Amino acid sequence: MVENADALANSNAGNQHKADEATVARHEQFEGARTLVGTAPGCPSLQTMFEFDPATDSLAWSDAETAARIVGVPDANAISSLAQFNEHLSGVSVEERTRAFEGALQSYVCEYQLRQDNGDQHWVEERGGWIETAAGKRLISVIRSIEGEKRREQQLAWLATNDELTGILNRSHIRKCLEDEIKVLRRENRTGAYLLAGVDDLGAVNAGFGFDAADTVIVEIANRLKAVLGPNDKIGRVAGTKFGLVIADCDEEGLRELCVKLLNSARERVVETDRGGIAVSISLGAVSLLDHAEDANMAMAHAEAALDAAKRLGRSSWSAFSEQTDVVSMRRRNTHMSDVILTALNERRIRLAFQPIAADLGDVPRKFECLIRMSGADGQEIPAPEFIPAAERLGLVHLLDRRVLELATNTLAVCPNIHLNVNISMETVKDFVWAEGYISHLRANQALAKRITVELTETQVIDAIDSSIEFVSEIKKLGCSFAIDDFGAGYTSFRNLKALDIDILKIDGSFVTGVASSRENQLFVRTLLDLARNFGMQTVGEWVDNEADAMLLKGLGVDYLQGFLLGKPETQPDWLPHGAPNEPPVQSLRA
Repeated sequence: MVENADALANSNAGNQHKADEATVARHEQFEGARTLVGTAPGCPSLQTMFEFDPATDSLAWSDAETAARIVGVPDANAISSLAQFNEHLSGVSVEERTRAFEGALQSYVCEYQLRQDNGDQHWVEERGGWIETAAGKRLISVIRSIEGEKRREQQLAWLATNDELTGILNRSHIRKCLEDEIKVLRRENRTGAYLLAGVDDLGAVNAGFGFDAADTVIVEIANRLKAVLGPNDKIGRVAGTKFGLVIADCDEEGLRELCVKLLNSARERVVETDRGGIAVSISLGAVSLLDHAEDANMAMAHAEAALDAAKRLGRSSWSAFSEQTDVVSMRRRNTHMSDVILTALNERRIRLAFQPIAADLGDVPRKFECLIRMSGADGQEIPAPEFIPAAERLGLVHLLDRRVLELATNTLAVCPNIHLNVNISMETVKDFVWAEGYISHLRANQALAKRITVELTETQVIDAIDSSIEFVSEIKKLGCSFAIDDFGAGYTSFRNLKALDIDILKIDGSFVTGVASSRENQLFVRTLLDLARNFGMQTVGEWVDNEADAMLLKGLGVDYLQGFLLGKPETQPDWLPHGAPNEPPVQSLRA
């Protein structure tokens, strides 16, 4: 429910602009030298066909030149027999293929690697079958290069566990490492620690040196922190400027020494960037595992509280979580925010801001994303990042989800020509009672449900895939569409994409911003678009803030655009001058 466009304005550099040269260098293992025409994304694959005569062990190629390029030989004469061709198989025997050539199978499909003359390995798919001809039985097979597909699969597999900018673990995987470490510590009766490191005042680096310099700082700090850790410790990027560190074996004294080393590693020398040297420091929040955190969620929450305490001490400080101080402070903050949220709901101070989603520049938008807004008792707007996380932590987010849905259906009832996207939290989806209440409201407004798209972020879906599948199935029965938001940030598996029956993929804004000038982002967006087309899904490019990015996205085939270039969120747009109605109209469109 946190607005993507607002997040762009307030987020750190790591989620806005990618340092092209650094990123390409980090992932060069996925690109490699594309020596064969047709292996780049978007290009048709090389393929050719051969006829095998078992009587002479000979292969007759339909396109000898292409065959030579796929196998990596000077000319097709070097692979004119089955024995010659098999010599190029990369040390494997494909049983199904072997049986087919022996006549034991009528047809076959297999994948394997070819060893080319220059030593490179090249993935191909081979499929064929026996036919009867006037000259006798022949085996006809098609060889197709799948090297590009394999490279993309490898890259997506890597990105499933690693952060794209820094190369260290991503938030989802460091959480899993933390969960696993807690189990080990409990089983072996040892102590460990979880640390949260935050770069101090990176916003000033953004403002003074630019986003690329800030990205360089993030990458360098990640490398410096990693260099201090032991072989069994883990590090991951858990937010734009924050790193989570899982320490495998650490008592109280060792924790103190480690924190000092980490603080010194960050500030011992300036970070060299294209804009000059930048002095950088970090702050640390630490929590002893098992002593003050029994599970991963508690450890991450307590480390966050400890980091807040460290930042209050000043730059380059650290703080260990303490039950006597931080919990009291946290409870006080929770109690206050709970009162703020519940009072705002009761006094109808929850509103919607509508951000347009258009098929192209200049089009009159008929689709809008509903973004939550909350006014305080003094009339001042409370930023979503201040109350949404608190609502999730306090178990109140389902009330906000339900209120957003009510305001959206009220709006649809008085505006018959628009379509609205509403966000829902995973906390609502996972809880049977809350989810059923949400679905019941859609069922009571089924005539309007057909103009609603429900959005879940990709990272949330990955964390609770079974609950997501069940929830999506129910809302789609009522006519709703379903969208994955921030797609590309969590790297959902192909199996999950198919099971979820997704209608729309909203490409994460970090890949869209600056895409016109970023080759890496262009390759990634093109890959996501190919994936969406294969599954029959529409796509939305988020955070579109300039015409160059918009034109390139449309050229690549993105279906819809969303961002400040198309329009900022408005609580009282021209088509709804009094804002979303607090109550349903007397004459509403109800099933």
